[in-house]
Amino acid sequence: MPPDELIRKLVAFADDHGAGGDPFPVGAGGMTLVRQRQPTLIYPVVYRPIFCLVLQGEKQTYLGSQTVRFGAMQSLIVGLDLPAQARVVSASRTEPYVALALPLDMALIRELALEIDRPGKSSPASGAVASGRADAAIVDAMRRLFELSQMPEAGKVLLPLLLREIHYWLLTAEHGAILRQVAEQDSHAARIARVIAGIRRDIAASLRVDDLAGDAGMSVSAFHAHFKELTGTSPLQFQKQLRLMEARRLLQAEKLSVSRAAFQVGYESPTQFSREYSRHFGLPPRADKAQGPSQAAL
Repeated sequence: MPPDELIRKLVAFADDHGAGGDPFPVGAGGMTLVRQRQPTLIYPVVYRPIFCLVLQGEKQTYLGSQTVRFGAMQSLIVGLDLPAQARVVSASRTEPYVALALPLDMALIRELALEIDRPGKSSPASGAVASGRADAAIVDAMRRLFELSQMPEAGKVLLPLLLREIHYWLLTAEHGAILRQVAEQDSHAARIARVIAGIRRDIAASLRVDDLAGDAGMSVSAFHAHFKELTGTSPLQFQKQLRLMEARRLLQAEKLSVSRAAFQVGYESPTQFSREYSRHFGLPPRADKAQGPSQAAL
């Protein structure tokens, strides 16, 4: 199927189901669809390991000083849990930003890596987020995954096979270095991933970089360098961004009070929390809560 025809199908699906700028569940393997008709302001987002295929328009993601651009017929691979910022930079009513996203099964990535003698090029990843050309094989596989969502009976049989195919293409992709590194049990990326999982499990916990480095089996200087190379920030800044994003969710989705949200994510001082929240989101927490949830599309 030519890309233009797939875009028309996705836009029609979005129109029929009320999908828009927020990720809309398509129904197969956790796939979501985004259709955005205008550029957006920069907004904060917490990525999980995910794959995004852009069919039309353009997006930018920011991690520290790193900017990753991905436009039409390109794909984005995120290999770690990451707080970041993003914006749609190219979209209009006649040519909306259209993208499909799929959460990555890192256990499946590790399983496939064991079956491949040389899973792609072995160049080291310069970060946990990378973009590259989407070749015909991955576009076709994502098309079939979208179509499978409308065939429930076939999906019971074919979905596991198709997800396995997609993960294979990503693992062997030129810009899939972060996946290949995380798949190696003792690689720097895999160690950082385990530390990040621990931070996420209890974002309210007090952290000491010495302890994190010990958990990763690295010296403090090596741990700090590898952590920043992959995530674009330091471990403590990483935790702070996660805390603020979770506090925002608690305020807007769970309707917690400002002080309760602050304490729940680990702040001892509501004043400090409000100051750092305002600096990060551009609004004090009460005003941001009243404004309501903001877009967080991939």
